[in-house]
Amino acid sequence: MSKPTKDDASLMLQIIAMMKGDKEYQKAEKWSFVEFKAKDYEDFKKKYPMGSEGYGYMMSLLSYAELIGSFVNNELLSEDLVFDLYGGMLWDKAEDIVHGLRKDWGRPRLYENYEFFAKKYPMWAENHPPKL
Repeated sequence: MSKPTKDDASLMLQIIAMMKGDKEYQKAEKWSFVEFKAKDYEDFKKKYPMGSEGYGYMMSLLSYAELIGSFVNNELLSEDLVFDLYGGMLWDKAEDIVHGLRKDWGRPRLYENYEFFAKKYPMWAENHPPKL
């Protein structure tokens, strides 16, 4: 993908404003860094059953990650810009949960844009060393 444009920046700012204006997302973001402790999908289901606050937080995080992944994968938003801002978007914490949800819900494409996008991050990071 080409260098990020002003349109990419504008869209990214709109998405960030949407996330920052979403009180549940704000709680979910904090929860993911401070409180989330699940070693795998089975552990996630035990600690955060459907209907629980933690379950809702995870669904909020996954939904926004899927939205961003969809925009990037369809070349509507710069991959470079998103990776520079957010890295792999916590895929390391979400991968097992996404795969478990797919199986339980019988939806093999659930959050596929997020996964496809996030799995490109390691190669991107290798080609974009730290600036400092």
